[in-house]
Amino acid sequence: MKLIPLMFIVCTTLAGCTSTQQNLPGYPEVYRLALNEFEGTSEITDQNIEEFSEFLSNLGAADSAQLAGQLYAPTLHFSDSLMQTRNRDDVVVHFQGLVDAETQVQVQMLQTLVSGPDVYLVWSMQSQFTPVRKTVISDSIGITHLRFNSQGQVIMHQDFWDTGQGFYQHVPVLGRVIRSINNRFVPEASGP
Repeated sequence: MKLIPLMFIVCTTLAGCTSTQQNLPGYPEVYRLALNEFEGTSEITDQNIEEFSEFLSNLGAADSAQLAGQLYAPTLHFSDSLMQTRNRDDVVVHFQGLVDAETQVQVQMLQTLVSGPDVYLVWSMQSQFTPVRKTVISDSIGITHLRFNSQGQVIMHQDFWDTGQGFYQHVPVLGRVIRSINNRFVPEASGP
């Protein structure tokens, strides 16, 4: 039962990290608010969607941050499960961080759905990154919900993907705890 003390330390640390944000709403509430605040336009062009899909497909490329500065509006709702902001400059810094860390990301668009002002990109992502010392390869799937303004810039970007499987499980110590918790929800194999 060596895992129990380790889980206690990690949980206590995580609770301490989140306690400074007790007054901030969680991402579901922030997303619901963004749906009302950033209504978007239904005048979405195929070019807007193609440019953004191309950008997403090449995350980590040398020009990722520069393209983010062009594609996103100055004020927006951005949440990719790793970061949440309303400021384009934060988004640019976020994507520059991928470049600086030499993160290699390959995103394949599986489906694009458009309904009024809402664009949903269904994707598969393979990424290679080094969370601490060892380089890992992650494979995940997700959906990005977008809304654009009348200038064709993204004013709402909400990602839905399993960061536990796609990212956090690869972080030393934390990954072990996450895998242990996930294993508790795996059904036992039934006999013949």
